[in-house]
Amino acid sequence: MKRTPRDFILLGRIWAELGSGRITEAFVQGDKHEYVHGSCEGQRITINPMHATVDTLIHECLHRLFPAWTEIGVRRATTRLRARLSDEEVQALHEEYQRRAKKRRRPVRLAE
Repeated sequence: MKRTPRDFILLGRIWAELGSGRITEAFVQGDKHEYVHGSCEGQRITINPMHATVDTLIHECLHRLFPAWTEIGVRRATTRLRARLSDEEVQALHEEYQRRAKKRRRPVRLAE
């Protein structure tokens, strides 16, 4: 999809807002039925990377454990498992992932 001039203006404003600071990374707890990915209260933004990271971690681990499963099957299992995790379990999985994951500076190119 082609970007419009309005898109470039909006992205420029987002970059400027990012540069203004007042952004924190932390777990943001919602209710039992809501995964909060972030919040904006006044001028302070809080980003919660845990939910997306844990979703992706579960999804990719299922692919590795069950290579014959279809993408739809992996997505369904991920959704089912993820819905049953408590906030404490999400935090524990994320912390273990942080301990074990190797961090690379260069992008990984996927095979075509």
